[in-house]
Amino acid sequence: MDLKELEAQITCLEDIHEIENLERIYGYYFDTRQMAKIVDLFSKEHTESVEIESHGQYFGVEGVKKMYLVGAGGQTGRSGQAPPQRSRGTVTGTVIIQIGGVVTLDPDGKTAKGRWHTWLAETFPFGGRNGQYWLHGYYENKFIKENGQWLFTKLYWNTTFYTRFETGWLIQPVVGFLPMPEADHPPTAFYPYPSGYHLPCSFPHPVSGEPDTTAQTYQHPMAM
Repeated sequence: MDLKELEAQITCLEDIHEIENLERIYGYYFDTRQMAKIVDLFSKEHTESVEIESHGQYFGVEGVKKMYLVGAGGQTGRSGQAPPQRSRGTVTGTVIIQIGGVVTLDPDGKTAKGRWHTWLAETFPFGGRNGQYWLHGYYENKFIKENGQWLFTKLYWNTTFYTRFETGWLIQPVVGFLPMPEADHPPTAFYPYPSGYHLPCSFPHPVSGEPDTTAQTYQHPMAM
């Protein structure tokens, strides 16, 4: 390995480290409902979309603002009325646990993809009373390097289940979701437990190089 190849490898490792940190920082900001700071983690020029749970896809920077500042930020939902309050001070606890991260840099070194296995524990007022909840899903995100800074261009969290602590996902896989602003497009895929749906991995097989093609084909009712 010559000096140029060594420098390229170091840059690659540094990029992966910065992307992993960006993902973790997003989690901490979401835990503490610092939604304006989350918006700043997205590219101003190259953002594609944000998609969480079954709410659908929100496109571009304006879609990111709609999701985090209006929806998750506790303002107006689909009904035109304020959804259950989840702002800091009323939320007893939210913890996003991101594990098993795999970051794949594109050959140009300027864009990347990342997948994380995710658990959440939440406690907040929902349905007229305080409740405690387990959530599970996968992040499949995209990133871009702008002026030496890695930013999100797409954030996608696909939910496996969202259940009450007392009942569990075997009995009640989906307890319900908070109202959100009208989405720009139906969700990519929302087929929670026990559907068996597999969200395709963004990374290829490390030996064969083959892409992940194990996902089944579904059509969401909103798209029918």
